[in-house]
Amino acid sequence: MNGKETVLFGAELHYFRVPKQEWRNRLKDVKEAGINMISTYVPWQFHEYEEGYIDLTGETRGERDLQSFLQMVAEEGLYCLVRPGPYVMAEIIDHGVPTWFIENYPEAAALNEKGQRHATQVVSYLHPIYLEKVKNWYDAVCSVIQPYQVDEGGPVILFQLDNEVGMFHWVTHQGDFNEVTIKQFQQYLEEKRTLSANDLAYFENANKGADTIQPLPVALKNDYFLFMREHYRVYLEHLKQLAVELGITVPFVINIHGFHTTDFLKRGTMYPIGISQLLEAAKMEDTLVAGDYYIGNIEYDNYIDIVLANAFTKAIQSPNQPLFSAEFQGGNASYRPKLQPSTFDLTTRLCFANGMNAVNYYMFVGGENYEGIGLNGRRHEWQAPLTASGEKKPHFQVIGHLGKMFQTFEKPLLEAKQTTHTCFAFYPDYYMTDYSNHFSSPLIETFQRERDLNIFNGMAKGLRVNNIVFDSLNIQEDGKIDVGKVPTLWMFSMKWMDSQVQQKLVDYVQDGGKLVLFPTIPTHDLNDQPCTVFKDYIQVESRGRKGGFVRVGDIDSVKVPYMETFKDEKGAFAWSEDEAEDVIAFEKELGKGRLFVFGAALGLNFNHEYDVIRELAQRVGVKSDFSLEEELDISIRAKSDKSYFVFLHNFDEYRKETPINKSGQPLFGGSQVSVPPKNGLMLPVNIPIHDDVTIAYGTAEVFNVEETADALRVKVKLKQAEDVLLFSSSIWRPVESPGIKVDKEAEDTFLVTLIRSLEKEATIDFKKFG
Repeated sequence: MNGKETVLFGAELHYFRVPKQEWRNRLKDVKEAGINMISTYVPWQFHEYEEGYIDLTGETRGERDLQSFLQMVAEEGLYCLVRPGPYVMAEIIDHGVPTWFIENYPEAAALNEKGQRHATQVVSYLHPIYLEKVKNWYDAVCSVIQPYQVDEGGPVILFQLDNEVGMFHWVTHQGDFNEVTIKQFQQYLEEKRTLSANDLAYFENANKGADTIQPLPVALKNDYFLFMREHYRVYLEHLKQLAVELGITVPFVINIHGFHTTDFLKRGTMYPIGISQLLEAAKMEDTLVAGDYYIGNIEYDNYIDIVLANAFTKAIQSPNQPLFSAEFQGGNASYRPKLQPSTFDLTTRLCFANGMNAVNYYMFVGGENYEGIGLNGRRHEWQAPLTASGEKKPHFQVIGHLGKMFQTFEKPLLEAKQTTHTCFAFYPDYYMTDYSNHFSSPLIETFQRERDLNIFNGMAKGLRVNNIVFDSLNIQEDGKIDVGKVPTLWMFSMKWMDSQVQQKLVDYVQDGGKLVLFPTIPTHDLNDQPCTVFKDYIQVESRGRKGGFVRVGDIDSVKVPYMETFKDEKGAFAWSEDEAEDVIAFEKELGKGRLFVFGAALGLNFNHEYDVIRELAQRVGVKSDFSLEEELDISIRAKSDKSYFVFLHNFDEYRKETPINKSGQPLFGGSQVSVPPKNGLMLPVNIPIHDDVTIAYGTAEVFNVEETADALRVKVKLKQAEDVLLFSSSIWRPVESPGIKVDKEAEDTFLVTLIRSLEKEATIDFKKFG
């Protein structure tokens, strides 16, 4: 920002839910937590309470005074992300679109396949009447926002377009069959290909009116998914163009939905559906893609979902943008589940370990729904760190520590990039499962079941639990895969895979890549037509599927939901344990590369199955840099081979203590590192904290550095019974004090030992030397 490397550490604060006289108090409170950005919706419904009457300056109610709020944000030295819809959701009636529009313009409503109004009452995004009213709203709201943009000296740095576009269609499994949308779908197809007789018959009936719409036939299913991706992009491009014409110059944001509740946990297994829906929109210029992350309480059983959300989001966004979560769980709308402070600590740490540089906690400040706009009544507490009355809850302090720590290490942290060991392919078309009917639902259910089993509860989880850190690539991107950048690639495959993707995998192996394909060799495209590009290249015959037990290398008695078996292949390394002893995994040299086919589905229900994945990775030539004596998630963000941050995460409810070796060498002077239960550490190795002070290593977390005329004060959060930090400086010398011991290790190098007392924090004073 303004030429300075900046971590965006944001807080969702809805001015329209906080009494105007309390705005400044809340802004000052959030700054205590290291927050540097305020995010807020600007709800169309609240401001245009009657058609044609828009109040954005507080004439009818103080809480409508967006102009004064933006001015106050500027005065407090904070940035601002504005989110003026038209849709905002935000637990507001009709999701923020004025009720008068829903009631007065039924022709603009989205329709389901039966021609009935969509269950969520969502509008048809490109209906001309809706776009006309949206233009009126943007005219008004952008006129207030425009003077407060950062290039005008104001706080506004980002402008979000709509909110979670496509989410209504995903949660109801229904697309939009308004006559306007159907005509656009027909035009889209006519530009792609010649319509078949069946296609023409469908559109002929559909264009006669709502009563004649028939369920989308299988032959048009994939076309409709692809059309809706374009449809969402056209809608968002339209909003963007409106904003640009009205003077908005800051970057735009679109956000992706998809986390969901399964039982007592939330999961992110459907988050890639949102990525798939917005795949084309992600290509918009000057537009950031941001994720909405609501993991509930983070546990061993679901933390992989955050890892995959980060990896898959990075795979489809511009390589020039930071990884960003515009709605990063800061609470929950209800008290089910009740979120624990440890969740905010671990989720934030895990995302920053994965390379995230910008978060916005939603919600950060509780409030009240005025004038009956709330879906859940008057209160909007959201388990927020700051309650509606301004009370600071326990997770306020947790977030505050992280915010201050990220500020302290801001420049080196942003220069440090996530270090990965391998790459996991993301295939967006495998997630085109947001709409279904009686024709398509069996196939969609198969896709969902296979993805969950083999990726989220299988191979991806097994890699990460073994501390094998992966990034991802979009397998549908144009061009060949660069083997130099992606020497190994893990590809989840089903029976269905389009020819272009199959050919891309062939080219990758031919060019020298190591490909791990699991658990099925594709034989059909996504329209269920025969497609054997990959099978023909590898010249391997499948014998079909069966269940039972397998032996992988020396690991026997591995129970699998199913296995694909192959004719006797050279290079076999796994077999069924029945009488047939069929080959279920093999490796094979092809072209300049090597193929590894692993034909067993692994649901990771037993500990030895993680050993299977670790040994498979070793066979491919992939292994973790780290060795530990306890099960901890560990990864690094590195500036260079010798300068990096070590991230440690303990997802269990007991303390874990271990020495840490990286590439066979002990870290932290060989000290044991203790990670508290449901907690994490971000530990620097050869990281500068001041002009002439570097931490060679440390087992405590530094979260503040202050300099006076002749002193330097370094504040640390104690994590061990005895923390150690090794500093180097030619100017500053650490000073002994009660509980703080200083030993000179070498010239300009000092080991500081901190004996933990009842205090959780300590201050190390430095004096200038000479």
